[in-house]
Amino acid sequence: MATNSSLVVYTRISPNRSSPRNQAITKITVHHMAGVCSVEDFGNIVAPTSRQMSANYAIGNDGRIGLFCPEADRSWCSSSPWNDNRAITIEVSNSAVGGDWPIGDRAYNSLVKLCVDICKRNGIKKLYFDGTQNGSLTFHYMFASTACPGPWMKAHANDLCNKVNAQLGNSNQQAPQQPQQPTQNNSSFKVGDLVKINSGARYYNGGGIPAWVSQEKWYISSISGDRAVLGLNEAKNRNIQSPIKTSDITLVQTQTPTFKEYTKSFKGTDKLYNNAGGSVIGTIGTSGVYTIVDEKTVGTVTYGKLKSGKGWVIVRQKDVEIKKGDKVTVKSGQNYVYGTNKKFTMFVSVYTVLEVSGDRVVISSDGKNVTTAIAKSNLQKV
Repeated sequence: MATNSSLVVYTRISPNRSSPRNQAITKITVHHMAGVCSVEDFGNIVAPTSRQMSANYAIGNDGRIGLFCPEADRSWCSSSPWNDNRAITIEVSNSAVGGDWPIGDRAYNSLVKLCVDICKRNGIKKLYFDGTQNGSLTFHYMFASTACPGPWMKAHANDLCNKVNAQLGNSNQQAPQQPQQPTQNNSSFKVGDLVKINSGARYYNGGGIPAWVSQEKWYISSISGDRAVLGLNEAKNRNIQSPIKTSDITLVQTQTPTFKEYTKSFKGTDKLYNNAGGSVIGTIGTSGVYTIVDEKTVGTVTYGKLKSGKGWVIVRQKDVEIKKGDKVTVKSGQNYVYGTNKKFTMFVSVYTVLEVSGDRVVISSDGKNVTTAIAKSNLQKV
């Protein structure tokens, strides 16, 4: 019976998992968080059912280890039910955002210890990496169109194996892996095509496809030979990153333009939203450069989705021409006191502007007395 690591100091079990796993544990899959995060941050990410992802363990930048999916269960982490049923998945915080996506000493040392513990308890005699899904150490990019776990971790794959194996009593050192030649795509499908899943289809590696997945239409996020990876659904509110044979899908609509990721600097105090135009759920927390993977414009404000999955941020907005004496309304759900996450009670629908200073606007319900200060972007001129 599967047990969990005694190295865990924080536990928050995610609802996003399959219980129990249907294969013996024979692999470890390491991911990076694409951000500087704590185990508490990761717990917040995988707690909502809408997130549709989890991992067995996560390691914060401070080296602390958290449990988010019991080892007896399959996490939803690697875009591959085949892999996740066989692997213990570990999300590791980066020490900096962007570039090579480095991992700090404390987190990396904890990763080594956790891998040793997992191997010992599950009878994995040797951790080895061969650049394919056949190794006992696998990475996310083997199953989806992603750069995860980033250049730094990829470059340390053999180092991780050597450090773990030394503690397992295996002294054979791994040689640097040879780069794989890309597989030519010989199918008629293209990245961005909208497809439906044929009746009786299974995932590329033989796993069963849930009914809710079969019932939707999906955009292809990557393709290689007869292997297509299904990414966003037609409504673009789910992203499964699951591989399937091209013979098991049918074209619905040809390629649509895909969003090009980019990076942007943010302050730690910049607000996080649960979705574009949605409610404030906190702040970014750490100033730095973050990757934006999607954009949506609501009114005059354009929101960007953080690659880490922590939420949405404002990336740009058209200047709202508001001046003293103007009549304004507060946008739905955006009645926040300026600079805080605290909402004020709205007794009227139309307010009078008493003062404007940059993005800070003072409004009044009676045209004389101050009601509150509010961000200009949260107002609509009448």
